[in-house]
Amino acid sequence: MKATELQIGDWVYVSKNFTQKYHKIRELSNDDNTVLRGIYVNKYGVENNSVFSPNDTEPIPVTPEILEKNGFKKGNRHNYIYKDDYCEVRVSFVPKIKIDNIDLIEPASNVSISGALFDINMSMSAIHELQQALRLCGIEKEIIL
Repeated sequence: MKATELQIGDWVYVSKNFTQKYHKIRELSNDDNTVLRGIYVNKYGVENNSVFSPNDTEPIPVTPEILEKNGFKKGNRHNYIYKDDYCEVRVSFVPKIKIDNIDLIEPASNVSISGALFDINMSMSAIHELQQALRLCGIEKEIIL
């Protein structure tokens, strides 16, 4: 991943040197040796600081399990919905298409966010993209993994 794709508070998967793989970005450096600083929670529930390269990070896919853990309710076949007093967030998963046992498209999701003054629709596949979309709409929802 590129550091320019990330914001403070985004979750990423760190592929090297850590037993805990999910890290939350807490600082983005802007020096030539791009370094990300994050926080992860160890198996004892203690927060630890971490330092890693953007080259060692991968996006965390949006999954029904993560959505349900964060208060999204299952709608119809492929939808998950989160509502509060100000907005509605709907995540719709694109079903896999297979022909002769070959996946034709990578499963992705569409996110619709509706509020009193805005309607946003976008495609995404990663948790950090969902977090950024929520922030863009002024929704202060902490994502839990």
